[in-house]
Amino acid sequence: VGVGDVFYPDGGDNRLFDTLWWQAGRYWELVVETAVSPLVIHRLTLRETRYPLEMESEFEAGDGRLQAIMPMLERSMQMCSHETYYDAPYYEELMYAGDTRLEMLTTYVMSRDDRLPRKAIRMYDSSRVSSGLTQARYPSWETQVIPPFALYWVMMLHDYAYWRDDPAFVRRYLPGMRATLEAFQRFMDDDGLLSAPEGWNFMDWHPSWAAGIPPQALDGRNGMFNWLLVYTLTLAADLERQLGEPELAQLWQRRAASLAQRATAAFWDDSRGMLAEDEAKHIFTEHSQTLALLSGLLDAAHCARAAEGLLHAPDLLHTTYYFSHYLFEAYRQLGRADAFLDRLQAWYVLPECGLKTTIEQPEPTRSDCHAWAAHPLLHYFTAILGIRPGGLGFRRVEIRPQLGGLKQAKGTLIHPRGQITAKFTVVGDALRAVITLPNGVTGNLHWGDQVFPLGRWSDKIITNP
Repeated sequence: VGVGDVFYPDGGDNRLFDTLWWQAGRYWELVVETAVSPLVIHRLTLRETRYPLEMESEFEAGDGRLQAIMPMLERSMQMCSHETYYDAPYYEELMYAGDTRLEMLTTYVMSRDDRLPRKAIRMYDSSRVSSGLTQARYPSWETQVIPPFALYWVMMLHDYAYWRDDPAFVRRYLPGMRATLEAFQRFMDDDGLLSAPEGWNFMDWHPSWAAGIPPQALDGRNGMFNWLLVYTLTLAADLERQLGEPELAQLWQRRAASLAQRATAAFWDDSRGMLAEDEAKHIFTEHSQTLALLSGLLDAAHCARAAEGLLHAPDLLHTTYYFSHYLFEAYRQLGRADAFLDRLQAWYVLPECGLKTTIEQPEPTRSDCHAWAAHPLLHYFTAILGIRPGGLGFRRVEIRPQLGGLKQAKGTLIHPRGQITAKFTVVGDALRAVITLPNGVTGNLHWGDQVFPLGRWSDKIITNP
């Protein structure tokens, strides 16, 4: 079981045997079978190979479990970072777009080195097939298309534009972004909804979905896939607007609004106050509520009910390790860091199972090392400390700490121009915030409905609203 090599010694002295390609795993078995002559092994040597990705930021909070799993999260990223990002170092060793977007985001809070993110954006743009969609994994000798993963490439470009100050690089790939979004127009049906595109419409490894494909996403109209397209169109509109293309921004925003209206009509169940996955409205998931909330295109009444369902409905199908990134983004948007901290229990148990890296899916898992599940490291900084880019190039910062019951949290986040430090302490009914920003970076601190402009160094005591 597993990968390995067979060596045939010739009987000579001081022979050196090596593998043709590096191998990954937790255990190493050496089996020796001799014939007439004995075999003497003088030395066994292991070498580590990976991209030199190191953790440059720091985080600490009142709950020690958060720090306890940080080495596991960091190690997962390191093991899946080589000449490209990988989904896993043991199985395919392929750069899959769904994995890569989360790996890129986590890289931004780990290191100032953005060569792997830039390479990923460039390579996916080069992978586009005749339909206009980018390939699911690239480089690869075998073509594979996972249509939802093409939308994650658009998200990667949007992420990079905010986390790194390089608008010229982003503009270079806007034509590819537009081609990708236009490719989805061929899959819009007469009702203006997205019908299942050709390809593997994987969304998440939920145990009840064959091959990770949600209901009606193989040969029909699926709720979460429509909302994923809505959400992506809003991000594309934002990017066009920020980079000086208001007409194209209006196009993507108009399409997003139209699809959101039609998806609401098709999948909303008023008796449940939630969005269904199927038009018969039998199946409800965290996924659809999450994507619809993140899109910002549900009206206030629908938004409030979908949020209530997401937080409290007992029968929702849950996200697994991978798609939980988007769930955690929705929790942050709703101001529910407590829900995020509760869901981290699925990560806290991994070291207890003897694992050193994050797994691909809930047990029985296929892969013991999948960096798409390392994303809680990102949320430590962007949700608990609440540090996020406030516009293109991270020239501004908007800080919205969400302690979720923690009494204190502090950290240092690397920034293209230096570093951002933040320390939050709850004292009675007040919050004390001490923040430093790099030279040339401005921003705001948000606490409840209160907004405080930040200087190079700020020390504020805020009474809870």
